[in-house]
Amino acid sequence: MKYKDMKQAVKLLGNEWNLGKKESGATNNICAWIYLMEILKETEQFVYYKENGKLLGFAGYSKNSSKKKLLKKKFYAFIKNRLYKSKSIKDLNALHEYEKNYDYMPEDLKNKFDGEISMLIIDTNLRGKGIGKKLLLDLFELAKKDNVKNLYIYTDDSCSYHIYETLGCKKIYETIVENKEYGKLGKISKEHAYVYSKEL
Repeated sequence: MKYKDMKQAVKLLGNEWNLGKKESGATNNICAWIYLMEILKETEQFVYYKENGKLLGFAGYSKNSSKKKLLKKKFYAFIKNRLYKSKSIKDLNALHEYEKNYDYMPEDLKNKFDGEISMLIIDTNLRGKGIGKKLLLDLFELAKKDNVKNLYIYTDDSCSYHIYETLGCKKIYETIVENKEYGKLGKISKEHAYVYSKEL
């Protein structure tokens, strides 16, 4: 992902989700940058939706047996760790706690998959036009060509997760995430979270 696209991706992410910004007392988009670095570190391939050169949506998948260059992974991990040290984060422990709450899949399920949908996001003004479905279908084809057999997807009430059901994904796990989410759901103390699977 080019730096120009990264800046637009951070804007999309920051507009969509809190990402621990409120919990950590962050004063800018640092949490969105941290999240993007994690996505870049893990993602094998991306597909993009752009209009007039502007990034308005993207999706990606990760692969357990990744052949992605280790140096690139180390680079993004290094940048992420540097961002954690930013003075704009007032409470780093609160940010780590927020992040940990969203890793909710039971251990016995993790071994059943060889990949993950690492990201799907579309500009809110473009929802309902089939762009998300096209991105996912393109991504499924890429992953299939990459010998990925079974993908999983983390999602929750803050996402339009029903899109996965329309594309043949199956809900295999549901739980409650205890968090103070300040995104489009408003300020809430808990939300439903789900794991979906997709066989390719």
